[in-house]
Amino acid sequence: MQDAIQVRKTLGERVRSIREKRGWSQEELAHRSGLARSFTGAIERGEKDIRISTLFKLAKTFDLTIQQLTKGVDG
Repeated sequence: MQDAIQVRKTLGERVRSIREKRGWSQEELAHRSGLARSFTGAIERGEKDIRISTLFKLAKTFDLTIQQLTKGVDG
């Protein structure tokens, strides 16, 4: 089982990977999701614990389920 810090880091890497595969900047992800750019950057760096509602916003923005977004995050 991973610790919370590793889960945040892995989730952040996953968010960054999906964003980059879509050709989006952090600014575009922020605009599409309604989150602040600095916050999306902090998520990608694994610096922020995020709420379920934020996870839902990100999944919806990427047109994914939460399960798809978090695939591989739990180790």
